[in-house]
Amino acid sequence: MQFAKCAKVEKDPKDVGDNNIINDMIKIKDEALSISDKVVNVGINFQYVNVNKIFLSPNKDLAQSFMWSESSIFCVTADENGNKQMYKGFSGLKGAELLDEMKDCAKYVVGEGVKLLEAKRITPGEYDVICTPDITGLIAHEAFGHGVEMDMYVKDRAKSKYYIGKPVASEIVTMVDGAAAAKNNGSFFFDDEGTEAGETIIIENGILKSGMSDSLTSLELKKKPTGNGRRQAYDRKAYTRMTNTFIKPGTDKVDDMIASIKYGVMLDMTFSGMEDPKNWGIQCMMNIGREIKDGKFTGKIFSPVIMTGYVPDLLKSITMISGDFKLAGGGYCGKGYKEFVKVSDGGPYIKCRARLG
Repeated sequence: MQFAKCAKVEKDPKDVGDNNIINDMIKIKDEALSISDKVVNVGINFQYVNVNKIFLSPNKDLAQSFMWSESSIFCVTADENGNKQMYKGFSGLKGAELLDEMKDCAKYVVGEGVKLLEAKRITPGEYDVICTPDITGLIAHEAFGHGVEMDMYVKDRAKSKYYIGKPVASEIVTMVDGAAAAKNNGSFFFDDEGTEAGETIIIENGILKSGMSDSLTSLELKKKPTGNGRRQAYDRKAYTRMTNTFIKPGTDKVDDMIASIKYGVMLDMTFSGMEDPKNWGIQCMMNIGREIKDGKFTGKIFSPVIMTGYVPDLLKSITMISGDFKLAGGGYCGKGYKEFVKVSDGGPYIKCRARLG
């Protein structure tokens, strides 16, 4: 096999120049600081990585070149009752054009940060929930991302190995992973073991179909490699790792989803997540929960909000999936506490039943 593939960006950061990039970031920062006297700190970051890799073996001669970028703006607001954080991130197989997407976001980030100062803690219990694409991605990553990395099958550390071919989610749920399944920061043309990028159907219409694997794991399990063998660096071991992990869009409209809720919450803005592949437990922390009553937002905000539960119960409770779809690749994923690689996750808005606290 031989190929050389390259992905181009609209604005190469080197052509734009460091000084121009920094000046653009300063303008966004200054605008954010001027919006409210409750803003005590604003931070802007932008980074880009130009990836150039070759893979040579007796059977393969591969080369790839692409760039990914990420940027974010965060603010800290404060009053006599304490302080809150708010951020908005941007990512993609892009260059300095990512900064153009940031130019109008200062007002939103500061506005939400000020609103969060009045947020209350939610009363623990089960709620009808709408998850934004950001939270849908967090669920996909934590619930059935790490849980179907099949090197965990070899170690008997993942419950999903016993549920292949069985229902684990609502019939309307289809979830995939793959560097070629979408275009974001988890994308590439071949993995670090020379396996060409592809798309793996993890869940199809609620049925668990497959996990993802690196070459060594595939050899042990007598499976075909899925293109998920990834290293943190050239001197690190390749592990089975996620790439772009997401739930596929449906046909519902977000307005209809909101209108269908008698009392519930829309969850937004990821803080953190954890999973237990051995027992299918999940814990997700969100910064924003917007109260919904009689199909309308009340304006009340809860923060922070924690979602816990048993993964199949959560996924089987999904009753509506929007046609809207978004991926985010602003973070890294570790194998446990180490071996960090770039990933993306996301999906549509979903309506489900969840335990919040």
